Amino acid sequence: MTQYITTHDAKGQSVYSNKTPTEPHAHSIPGGKLEILYSSHHFPPSLNTEADIDQYAHDRTHGMEGGICPSHGSAVAMVSFEPPAVSAWHRTMSLDVTAIIEGVMEAHLEGGEVRTLKAGDSMVQRGTMHMWKNVTPGNGWAKAVGMYPATAPSLLSPGC
Repeated sequence: MTQYITTHDAKGQSVYSNKTPTEPHAHSIPGGKLEILYSSHHFPPSLNTEADIDQYAHDRTHGMEGGICPSHGSAVAMVSFEPPAVSAWHRTMSLDVTAIIEGVMEAHLEGGEVRTLKAGDSMVQRGTMHMWKNVTPGNGWAKAVGMYPATAPSLLSPGC
């Protein structure tokens, strides 16, 4: 996967940024890998400078402390699940907007409900305790792209 980021030159014209490599940088996670596609530690991000691109360049290489979403910002990531991966139960204090782009995943909620999502399906999670399970036929990988904006503090769990 090749990635490009746009910005503006000194004349205000649209150009491609050269601050980050176009090749992906994957972080190993239990049962798969995580690729941070964009991150900002402020929401909304300012486009008046390239500070957001500089921060993203650091995050894509070093990861983000405390999870996938900066506590006052947002992130976009691609998560790939090997067969038959099962994530740990977890809660993110972000508004997780996830779209399955390859394979089949089960989304389990702590109340016992399960939904099966296939390529093209999406789910919005509002700080819920959940876990993912790759149930792709033929022992295939599953892949999801998600956008994770931080939310206001909650009684459910601190942080993101």
